[in-house]
Amino acid sequence: MIRAIHDVKGIDMGNSLVRYKAEMDFDGRELTRSYLDKQDLNELLKVVKSFQSTEELEQFLLNHGENIVDLMGGEIDRIEMKLRKKFPEIRHCDLEIL
Repeated sequence: MIRAIHDVKGIDMGNSLVRYKAEMDFDGRELTRSYLDKQDLNELLKVVKSFQSTEELEQFLLNHGENIVDLMGGEIDRIEMKLRKKFPEIRHCDLEIL
């Protein structure tokens, strides 16, 4: 899901405390694929086919877009947790999305 990682910095703050920063380039297609893998695509198709207006389509896309952003947030939380588990000296982890 992560295409590239840039500008990685670890700052020793003393007393065995480290601040970690990295910029991550997420692959939107892979992120969306991960989301869609958890959906019933046949059911989504039925819903889309039932739309009578562009407003219904827009609301559908907005709702699923929000869910995809939430998924990305969950992935970032998971990565931060794994980093902290592997490197307990990390006290502040700042992962930014490009």
